[in-house]
Amino acid sequence: MRSKRGIISEYLPWILIAVAILVVLMIAIFFLKGNGDSFIGAFKNLFGGP
Repeated sequence: MRSKRGIISEYLPWILIAVAILVVLMIAIFFLKGNGDSFIGAFKNLFGGP
């Protein structure tokens, strides 16, 4: 049976990466909320063509 310290040290990097990705996504959503239509339009133009 593993100790708690081993489990924490094993999963801590993945937890930190997941939290960092969530923070970046939340910041991106917050800043792009004002011009979300143009952002979505850029993706449509990129993948959808004319």
